[in-house]
Amino acid sequence: MESTGGIERGVVQVFQQHNIAVAVINPKRARDFSKASGRLAKTDRIDAEMLAHFGEALQPLPKPLATEEQRALSDLVHRRQPVVEMMNDERRRRHSAHNRTAQADIDSHIAWLKQRLKALDAEIDQLRQADADWQQRYEWLTSVPGVGRVVATTLLALLPELGQLSTKRLASLVGVAPFNFDSGKLKGKRHIVGGRALVRSALYMAALVAVQHNPVIIAFYERLLARGKEKKVALVACAHKLLGILNALVTQQQSWQPPRAATPA
Repeated sequence: MESTGGIERGVVQVFQQHNIAVAVINPKRARDFSKASGRLAKTDRIDAEMLAHFGEALQPLPKPLATEEQRALSDLVHRRQPVVEMMNDERRRRHSAHNRTAQADIDSHIAWLKQRLKALDAEIDQLRQADADWQQRYEWLTSVPGVGRVVATTLLALLPELGQLSTKRLASLVGVAPFNFDSGKLKGKRHIVGGRALVRSALYMAALVAVQHNPVIIAFYERLLARGKEKKVALVACAHKLLGILNALVTQQQSWQPPRAATPA
């Protein structure tokens, strides 16, 4: 089925409770597949037939079975994001406001949003700490320089496949896998496409921190810049590499080990 901004979750839950595997795909992928198949018209019946054909042809990965706690954590993480965005928007408005009444109203709203954010974070922490497996994974993830509480919790909530799939498959799911755009002798720029926006954003922010504090990512980032890569392209590559490190740690069930300094000859 297509992702519909969360409305599909109830249907997914019902299918999974009846042991029916279900894959949730990006609507753009479905529509592009339909066009490529020559089905330009769009009706509910055509969409249903096209999704069935899509599943048979491409065999998308089934969505992992989510527990009630997993769904609760996902809801809280999804809710946290717009609260942060509203607070940032209000801060920008405060900067440009000159009327005292408007300033006071904005300040009041920012204070309220801070309280809501604090309450959400407390609820997220409590839910995570109540699950021993989550807490152990959280400790592995946050042992990596550049990965803090928000990034680790986002991965726990929205990327349950971490530690179960190859980094290549995860990168495609998240949207940090570069895809070629080549034709004949033409070598086009590689681009990232689709993926889980919140997870991708969290990994990108982690990469911004890691290029300042993580020795492995710092060295990787500097090599990319030395090869002439644009900073944004290099940061996306760092997010990809960081995902690989995190996936390996969860798979191997261990914490980050800083690289050893080279021994002088």
